[in-house]
Amino acid sequence: MQAAERDKQSLILVAEDDAAMRAALQQFLIRQGYAVVLAGDGQEAIDMCASAMPDLILLDVRMPNVDGLAACRTLRKDTIGPRIPIIMLTALFDAGSVDRAFEAGADDYVTKPVHWAILRQRIRVLLERHGTEARIHHQATFDALTDLPNRTLFLDRLNHAMQLATRNQSRLALLFIDLDGFKQINDTFGHAAGDALLRQLGQRLKDLIRHSDTLARLGGDEFTAIIAPIGTPHDPQVVADKILVTVAEPFDLDGQQATISASIGITLFPDDANTTADLLQNADQAMYQAKKFGKNRYHFYRPESTP
Repeated sequence: MQAAERDKQSLILVAEDDAAMRAALQQFLIRQGYAVVLAGDGQEAIDMCASAMPDLILLDVRMPNVDGLAACRTLRKDTIGPRIPIIMLTALFDAGSVDRAFEAGADDYVTKPVHWAILRQRIRVLLERHGTEARIHHQATFDALTDLPNRTLFLDRLNHAMQLATRNQSRLALLFIDLDGFKQINDTFGHAAGDALLRQLGQRLKDLIRHSDTLARLGGDEFTAIIAPIGTPHDPQVVADKILVTVAEPFDLDGQQATISASIGITLFPDDANTTADLLQNADQAMYQAKKFGKNRYHFYRPESTP
């Protein structure tokens, strides 16, 4: 099987202001079996990366508004997770231009007019490397049982979400979700059934939140959700209500039905704290208040309720 056939699911973002060159690159990549999204300048490429999540970026150096070098520096600063390969495209091939491209964070450099066979091979090599790095990163940052982000990735994303909220002068909510009586599930149905419940619950909760939000499993029966951005403090309350309803729905554990409930603690940024450690502590304390007041409910963090 050829490399293009192996990589045909890979998504490549092309950022090029020249319409003819953009069309030529698109046609070439589609013939190679790749999916393609297009941007007309550097800022559009930056904006599209957040939603499209490409596997590789072809970035023209000279573009209006935000040029390729500035876009590359921004993408390297904001990217979470495996490094997305970036190939710079330019008619400039002097030593200074090449140095500036790599200093900005580029992985490779292709001059115009494009030698298509060279571009094809450089894309193949970078995608193979990216795939290997992505698999290693996934194993290190995702929970093996539920395939949700683990504590390491959760803290990374929480820090990133706080930075974006500060930059955009917006708010976010952190929800700490703990199952009520999960030990009884393990004692009654066995640990394999308990694991099955956690896997089912992880998928249910993942289906509830937006693409911009993050659901993570911290360990055991503890989950967290980063809801960002939020418009008003009422927004996380809506999410918490949905979580309580979906957790209460019966679970199928190898032909046997089991039910459980959850207690949820909610804290807000920047209202309640401005560090990841303090936010997590606040959400944890609010969750214990929810348990104290009867379980199967949510509770907002209040400083006066801190022990």
